[in-house]
Amino acid sequence: MSRAVILSLCVVLAACGEDLRNTIGERLQQGLTPSDSVAAKGAPLPPELVSNKLGLYVECVNITRVPLYAGFREVHAARTVGKKARAESLTPVLEEWLEPCAKAQREGPLLQPPLPALEATATIYLASARELAAAIGLVRESLSEKPAAPEPGANDPAARFDAAFNRWDTARQALDREIEVHQRSVDAAVMAEIEARSGKGLEWHAREMMRAARPYVRCLGDHDEITAKICAGLYTPFEEAYKAFQAVVDADQGAADKVFWMPQFIASLTEYRTAAEALRTALADNKAKSDELGLVVREYNDLVRDFAAINFNAVDP
Repeated sequence: MSRAVILSLCVVLAACGEDLRNTIGERLQQGLTPSDSVAAKGAPLPPELVSNKLGLYVECVNITRVPLYAGFREVHAARTVGKKARAESLTPVLEEWLEPCAKAQREGPLLQPPLPALEATATIYLASARELAAAIGLVRESLSEKPAAPEPGANDPAARFDAAFNRWDTARQALDREIEVHQRSVDAAVMAEIEARSGKGLEWHAREMMRAARPYVRCLGDHDEITAKICAGLYTPFEEAYKAFQAVVDADQGAADKVFWMPQFIASLTEYRTAAEALRTALADNKAKSDELGLVVREYNDLVRDFAAINFNAVDP
């Protein structure tokens, strides 16, 4: 399979529905020739393939971080209340909310290139996420009026929760590091390729903006509504990249509107910035709430999905 065909298929992946995108991805992997394969001696990792695979793990962390941190905060709030705490104050973490990580575990190893350290770290992360979800459920059950009889030899729900959270947080940090290692190299390669092909135009600035957004949202995921002030400085690079992107859009709005999925992406971008600015104001005024924090992360996740759907080589009819 030629390099040109690989590139064209990777572009199509971003614009297809999920089932079709998965099918094309499988065909892409199966059709690699020895010269395309990362197993070729000294061959660099094709950035498009790495980016396609990395997206599974990024979505895993981004999606699951929200309900698990929410559970962490709710458990600690219940502890603060003490005997007055009620089971309904804790939100169960459903298995379906962990599905992005299950999907990454199922599909990631099937995609080229092999990234064994990342795949192994993601497996540990999913196991720890499930353990933490179960531990939150046990704490919730312990607050009910008629808690179920504890399993023989079971630890105290609070102690199990603390141990599970520590294991999950360690696994999360490890997965974040693995993702970032590959993300940096992919970003550099893709940005250089885009600049060489078409200069610092719409695609370059869109990708630069998305790259600049990651650190702030990742920081928010590590903090609560009180301590998230520490993330403020990480928002500035995104805002600067946003202004540069918007300047390119304003310079030729008609051309931008014709790029497949660009209008939807820009609408999602507006929603993310609105939520982020509201949170920043609330944090500065010491009035932020945990649901505002979660909203920013959810809007960012939507933005990532809409960005993945853009096809810069295709235009809307």
